[in-house]
Amino acid sequence: MKIYIILASSVLLSACMGEVDDVSTDGTHGNSAAVIGGTADGAPSAGERPPTREEAEAILDRVVALYQDHAAAANPAGTHKISWRIDWDSDAVSAHVLLNRGEDWIIEVSKGWLTVASMTREVFALTMCHEMGHFIGGFPFKTSGRGDTTGALGTSVSAEEQADYFATKDCLPRLWANETEANAAAFAELDPSARERCTTAYSDLASQQLCGRILLASLQTGRLYEEQAVLQAPRELVYPQFDTPDTTEAAVTKEGHAPSQCRLDTLVAGAVCSVKATGTGIPGFVPPYGEYSAASEEAARPFACQTGPGARPRCWFQPDTVVTDCSELGEQACVVEDGVHGVRYCGTTSGVNYYWCFQDEVCKTSRDGFADCYAPDVDPDEGSP
Repeated sequence: MKIYIILASSVLLSACMGEVDDVSTDGTHGNSAAVIGGTADGAPSAGERPPTREEAEAILDRVVALYQDHAAAANPAGTHKISWRIDWDSDAVSAHVLLNRGEDWIIEVSKGWLTVASMTREVFALTMCHEMGHFIGGFPFKTSGRGDTTGALGTSVSAEEQADYFATKDCLPRLWANETEANAAAFAELDPSARERCTTAYSDLASQQLCGRILLASLQTGRLYEEQAVLQAPRELVYPQFDTPDTTEAAVTKEGHAPSQCRLDTLVAGAVCSVKATGTGIPGFVPPYGEYSAASEEAARPFACQTGPGARPRCWFQPDTVVTDCSELGEQACVVEDGVHGVRYCGTTSGVNYYWCFQDEVCKTSRDGFADCYAPDVDPDEGSP
């Protein structure tokens, strides 16, 4: 059976797939009901630490259990199951999801992800909810490289920031709903302006305190996102904050990772959005599956806040994105204009764009359909002569 794999990393770093020797796999370990406690703050306190092996496995057990009914209901019904595995031999900083055709939806995590700087039990829970969001979060989806337009996989992978939004809007509220002592302690740590976000969004104290805990976990996670981004592309470290929102506006909805401030803004929006997903369907998962379409956007509309503080930030989400039909143009092709060679790209949401070759290059298409600029004597399928 052909396996369809999608890597959807929580951060900007990823690792190659391979065989591993010491891997924890999904199962009942007798601790799936363990309370995920601890305090939370903008920076880890002395009492905070990364989760132990047992705690990490318990968190994954609980997150997966929350959404098994969604997988079971996905088309074809009864064939899908969500599972997880941790590679305890890998120091790579990696957390991603995999889809197997007709079989499991898998969350895969490395030991390096568990021990990365700024990791805490709260952050691990949030980022595992993020990974679950790739399966369950719904529209908008990743339209590039999805490999399946028939719906046979039962879902399409949600865009990175939609997974962030799902994590704080739907997953953590379910995961932490009954942990009232930890929620109250976290709420008490918030400054008055942050608490006001939650008291404005929710009328009952329990929901306000739960919202507060999610906000603190979001601030920690924003720190981690920023640190990992700087490791990949060195620059000044600027931690995101509640009161410094990203004011940029995306021309089209972004499918990949947004800057860390935009990600924190998205996590906060999810925390204060009182519109929670219902049922076992994937919001917006309608034909044409995984496409950015008006039908998909409309089907997902009842499951998210459309206005106000809980709406998805415009720094990545653009509800007025113009959909481009690439069926005739194709995703990429060689073009020549006024004697200059180039590559034309067509994306559903990004529209038509051109990359022009250097003066001494020509565009060639390889046997697998990949167009690029080459020296005139280079065979794109063989390399340099």
